[in-house]
Amino acid sequence: MKKIDALAFGPHPDDAEIGAGGVLLKLKHLGHTTGIIDMTRGDMGWGTPEQRDEECAEAAKILRLDVRENMDLGDNRIEDTFENRCAVAAIIRRHRPEILFAPYYDLPIGRGLGHNDHFKTGILVSQAFNLAHLKKAPIPGDPHQAKAIYYYFIPPGLKPTFIVDVREHIDDWIRALEAHKTQFANPDKPKHKGYHWSVVDLIRAESQVRGFQMGVAHAQTFLSVSPIRVHNPMDLVRGYEARL
Repeated sequence: MKKIDALAFGPHPDDAEIGAGGVLLKLKHLGHTTGIIDMTRGDMGWGTPEQRDEECAEAAKILRLDVRENMDLGDNRIEDTFENRCAVAAIIRRHRPEILFAPYYDLPIGRGLGHNDHFKTGILVSQAFNLAHLKKAPIPGDPHQAKAIYYYFIPPGLKPTFIVDVREHIDDWIRALEAHKTQFANPDKPKHKGYHWSVVDLIRAESQVRGFQMGVAHAQTFLSVSPIRVHNPMDLVRGYEARL
């Protein structure tokens, strides 16, 4: 089993692409192994589970993922149970990632970011992040402690901890999003208040806004709830000349 350096957990097919797709591409470009774990098959959403499986496979090729798996925990039915914690922890032990990405967990409940599966995935992965390293936990595999967990889907009003330049990967990131045709190019899906823009347009625009904050064309943002260790403070300003 190949070790995966960066592993992103998505509540539904396409969520990991939205929240971390550009960064997964960048990490792959830098020589790291990457993967996505989809928590559900999105069976209550648009399209069939089989269609969504095919879309995930296509997006995985575009993102050049080393692994993509689906836990099939049930759309709208993800719960933070000990059984589910152990199941996620077993995946962490098996792939032994350095970094985990997951949706932020402290969200207003409701449609959108506060979807049950979104914030409960964040909680579940956070619990498994800890459980995976406990030697006595009833989980197959050797204990493993990932070095960090970073959160995407940051709610409005909460400042990100760090911003990542993804300008060189925007085209492939958008292609990976567009692979999810049932979600983003479905003629049966009603337009929001008659607008003609798509979710992909909004994601691109958001990446431009975030990029403006660091002086580049496109970027993605993440939140860390733990302090970020810096060995060399100069690393924090390397590339700063791009803003000048």
